Amino acid sequence: MYRQILGYVPSNVVPAVVSILMVFAYTRLLSPGAFGVYSYVFSAVLVLQTSLFQALPIAVMRFYPGAALTGRKDGLLKEAYTVFYGLTGAVTVISLATMLLLHMPAEYRLPALLALPMLMFRSLVQLNQSISRSANKMGRYNTIECVHAVLGFGLGLVAIYLLGPGAEAIILGLLIAAILCSLFDVRLLAAPLRTSSGVLDKTELVNLVGYAWPLVAVAATGTILQTSDRFMIGSIAGAEALGIFAVAYSLVERPTTLICSSITTATFPLVVHVLENQGREAARLQAGRNGIALLAMTLPTCLGLALTSDYVAASLVGPAFRAGVAGLLPIMCYTALARGLRAHFIDHAFHLSGRPLMMLWTYVPATLLNIAINLYVVPRYGMFGAAWTALGCQWMTVITGWFIGTSLFPVWLPWRQTIRCGLAVLPMIAGLTLIRFPLGWFGLAAAIGLGAALYAVSALALDVGDVRSLVRTALRRRFRQKVRELTD
Repeated sequence: MYRQILGYVPSNVVPAVVSILMVFAYTRLLSPGAFGVYSYVFSAVLVLQTSLFQALPIAVMRFYPGAALTGRKDGLLKEAYTVFYGLTGAVTVISLATMLLLHMPAEYRLPALLALPMLMFRSLVQLNQSISRSANKMGRYNTIECVHAVLGFGLGLVAIYLLGPGAEAIILGLLIAAILCSLFDVRLLAAPLRTSSGVLDKTELVNLVGYAWPLVAVAATGTILQTSDRFMIGSIAGAEALGIFAVAYSLVERPTTLICSSITTATFPLVVHVLENQGREAARLQAGRNGIALLAMTLPTCLGLALTSDYVAASLVGPAFRAGVAGLLPIMCYTALARGLRAHFIDHAFHLSGRPLMMLWTYVPATLLNIAINLYVVPRYGMFGAAWTALGCQWMTVITGWFIGTSLFPVWLPWRQTIRCGLAVLPMIAGLTLIRFPLGWFGLAAAIGLGAALYAVSALALDVGDVRSLVRTALRRRFRQKVRELTD
C-alpha cells in the first residue's frame, strides 16, 4: 500500500505546486472581481463534472478488476466510453439551450462558452486516467497528471498576456491543456468503434449504468454542499467577496484534496482488488489500514496549514486578497479535514457494500441545512458566515456517514492508531503556536520545516501507521541486498 502511495507522489506533488503558483500569479494579475468571475464559472463546471461525469470513472475502477479476471476488459471500455459520449451529447445540448435562455451578464458570457468544452475534455481526461489507475499504469498516470497541470497554468498565462487579465484567459488555457492531454489516450477514445471487443453487451451496459447512476445523485448532492456557498456569495455579496473566498478555498482545497487523492489513487483500487480476490473480511481490514494512512497525512496537513495561515497569506496572495484570506484559511482547513475523511475513507464503505445511493442519507440533510443557513448568514456575515456554515455541515456528514456506512460495510478502524495520530500532532501544534517567524517567504519556509520535523519525529516515536516496522523492513531488505551484492 505505501509503495503504491509513494509511486503516485509525482501526480499529486506537481499539481499541488502548480495550484500554489496559480494563486500566486493570478492574485497579482487579476483583480478580486475578475478572479470572482472565474471562480463562479469554474464552480459551475465543477458541479457538472463532479455530479454527472465523476461517477463513470468510479464505476470503471470498481468493475475493472473483475473484468480483468474474466477477460472482458475491452468490453468494459466499449461500454464506458459509449456511456460517456452519450452523456456528453446530452449535456452539451442542454447547456447550450440554457445559455441561450438565460440572461447572462456580459463578463460571464465568453468564460461560460469556453467552460462547456473545457468540462467535456476535463471529464474525458478523468475517465482515461481511471483506466490507467485500474491497470496500475503508474508512469502513464503520473505523466498525464503533471503535464495537464503544468500546461493548464502555462497556457493560462500566455492567454492572459494575449487577451488581457480576464476569467476567459484562464479558462482558455485549461481548455487547450485538457484537449491535448485527452489525446494521450487516442486508443481508448475509439473503444466504442473497436470491433475486436465484439458487439455492445447491453446487459453489462445496464449493470455499469445501474452502478453509476446512484453515484450521480450522491455526487450532485455532495457537490452542491461543497460549492453552493460560492454561488450565494457571488450572487449576494458580489464578485469581489467571491474572489477572496475562492482564493482561500483554493489554497486549502487543492493541496488537501491532492494529498487525499494520492492516497485514494493507490488504496481504493487495492481494497477493491482485495474484495474481489480475498473476500469481505480481508477488504474490511484493508479499508481500515487505508483510513489510518489517510488520517496520518491529512490531519497534520490541515492543522499545519491552519497554524501557518498568516505566513501563507503574506507570501502567496496578492495585497488585495491578504486580509480576508488569512482569516478564512483556518476555518477552511478544518472543513477540508472533514471533507477528506468523508470522501476518501467513510464513503468507501458505501461503494464496497454496493449501495452508494445510501450516501444520500448523509448528504441531503447537510446540503439542505447548508443552503438554509447560508440564506440567513451570507447577507449578514458575508463570506465568514458561509465558511463557518460549511464547517458545521461537513462534520455533520462525517458523523452520519460513519454510522450509516459502517452498518452497510463494517470498515475496521484501529482505534489505537487513531489515537496515536492525534497525539503525534500535539508537538507540532505547540511548536507553531509558541515559536513565531517573520511574515514572508522565510517565515513560511521555516514554519513548514519546523512543523514537518516535529510531526515526523513524533509520528516515528509513536509508530503512527506502523511506520517503524516499515522502516525496519526496508532497512533489512536494503542490508540483505548489499550483503548479497558483496557475496556475489
